[in-house]
Amino acid sequence: MGKTRDDLETPRKTPRKQPVAAVTHDWSHMSALELGALFEDRVADPRDVTEVFLAHAEENDPHRRIYVRLTKERARAEAAAAADRAKRGLRRGLLDGVPLSWKDLFDMAGEPTAAGSLPLKDRTPARDAAVLSRLTRAGLVALGKTTMTELAFSGLGVNPNFGTPANPWDDRVERAPGGSSAGAGVSVASGLAAAAIGTDTGGSVRIPAAWNGLVGLKTTHGRVSLAGTVPLSHTFDTVGPLTRDVADAAALFALLAGVKAPDIAGGALDRAVLWLPKGVAGDVGWQDLDDGIAAAVDDALRKLVAKGVRIVERDLPELDEINALAWSPTESRLVADAYALWGEMLRANEERIFRPVFERVTAGETLNLAELMRADARREDIRNLYLARTASVDAVVMPTVAIAPPPIAELEPGGDAYGQANRMALRNTTIGNQLGLCAVTLPVGHDAKGMPVGLMLQAAPGQDEKLLRLAKAVEAALC
Repeated sequence: MGKTRDDLETPRKTPRKQPVAAVTHDWSHMSALELGALFEDRVADPRDVTEVFLAHAEENDPHRRIYVRLTKERARAEAAAAADRAKRGLRRGLLDGVPLSWKDLFDMAGEPTAAGSLPLKDRTPARDAAVLSRLTRAGLVALGKTTMTELAFSGLGVNPNFGTPANPWDDRVERAPGGSSAGAGVSVASGLAAAAIGTDTGGSVRIPAAWNGLVGLKTTHGRVSLAGTVPLSHTFDTVGPLTRDVADAAALFALLAGVKAPDIAGGALDRAVLWLPKGVAGDVGWQDLDDGIAAAVDDALRKLVAKGVRIVERDLPELDEINALAWSPTESRLVADAYALWGEMLRANEERIFRPVFERVTAGETLNLAELMRADARREDIRNLYLARTASVDAVVMPTVAIAPPPIAELEPGGDAYGQANRMALRNTTIGNQLGLCAVTLPVGHDAKGMPVGLMLQAAPGQDEKLLRLAKAVEAALC
């Protein structure tokens, strides 16, 4: 890990772009659909584009802090097949031939899939995860496996054992990338993949998307298959894309879920109603924000109002209630699930586990079944009240993350600084997982440090397509 450097200069407003030798085309920063259109028109060849991404990764990620490994042989074979289909007019869809990165908890046949944990480093599955298989059949190219928080149990993206990728929006201080889909977010923001596939159990797609200036979609639990993914919580795990724009997110959602591509064009903001949970006392989503985050989100909301959006600003106490339940040391279903899955393995390998992850998972050893069952019932009651109260609006809106990405050097030792930052990173996003909602984050400006700020829209379960249509209209209004 490089030393944290002095942070006295004016922060950058764009992510740093690393030079790539012998690359003459700017394919690495195009959207997935833009690349697909080039393949359709025979303006670009999937083989050439794949080689650009592979070269970019080799040049700019030599220590494998973003990619755990590049799957070059597979990527080249898939790109060659896509090129042949394009030549014969047999492309399988809009994204045929587009190169993606995959979080290192999706099984890939013949490739180690460790979920960021040293005891699992030799775990080599025999077949692809269901979603990887589905996207491969659709013609997409798998560039490689990206780094992640150990066992996906953190919102910061720090992993001293496998490597922590630096957030590309600060070229002076190495800041956290967001997690747990850390390498996923950085791979897209740095031009190392056209899009990425991650998972979200408490914010693990939306946090790295927000901190890297991307769109991130948390799908409704159960909409996308989890078969062949290394689990953290069977109750809360979801699969979702990290992309450059909403159109890419919608196209990938359709492929991941095996549904018809949603119609996201023509959304009418003059009929949209958003609930802003910002009461007199301040609801939990708006408390203790770092400098500039509230201002960036408020500015975005003013632009939306100017486009005809109606904002309903009032208390939403269920947010505070579900937040308290989610972080209760005696009632956490997430911790219980994680301990049931991984407690025995962690106890047997204590010295090889990143300490904050070890402590958080093994806290599940003392949980009481009766209390957990009562907490499950309370969560369902809160969820029903929330859904009833918000049924008349299109989405609830709040900042995606309350804090700016902290310096990595402050987090790697663990301890109180890590714990506090982790909780604040996860606070707003975890609400959607606990309530079983779908949610999307959109980039809406920068905070006082020049880091990206995300605006989160969350909607009722099963409304993913409707939410994407709204998000597309919001994105267009804010451009």
